[in-house]
Amino acid sequence: MAEEAAQKAKDKEGGAKRAQRATSNVFAMFPQAQIQEFKEAFTMMDQNRDGFIDVEDLKDMYASLGREPSVKDLEAMLKEAPGQLNFTAFLTIFGEKLHGTDPENTILSAFQMFDAENKGFLEEEYIKDLLTNMGDNFTNDEIRQTWKEAPFSGGKLDYKKFCKILKGSDTDDLAA
Repeated sequence: MAEEAAQKAKDKEGGAKRAQRATSNVFAMFPQAQIQEFKEAFTMMDQNRDGFIDVEDLKDMYASLGREPSVKDLEAMLKEAPGQLNFTAFLTIFGEKLHGTDPENTILSAFQMFDAENKGFLEEEYIKDLLTNMGDNFTNDEIRQTWKEAPFSGGKLDYKKFCKILKGSDTDDLAA
């Protein structure tokens, strides 16, 4: 039994898919009380208490609820994580689902498409025109609300900083 646990720990350490660090501070996305609730939910799912949720944990959890999903379905659930499903990965997935936004690099790439000279800034009027005339058109009220949070300086939007604000990332590293 001890050998089996040691082998499982060794497999987790040297496995092909390791848990990856989130690129933003996922713990800043939620109030402390909500993080504690997520931790309790994670602990309930981590049936073997090894710090990771795997197929066996999900199988046991569903069995306790009187359900028997296929291993294929359980594996599909786990594939949503970038690696092994530890608590940080669990919280990141919930953060992205609950906040309904794309990953930071996707948002940044979208802004960069409109910055032909790659300056890191877009003119305020240009952004306003894009938001009111392309895709899901913003109303004037939505523009006003967005402008309250957006980092404008001299009539230009610092879209790299704005992406970090949208995703709750640390903007201190942009000071340079």
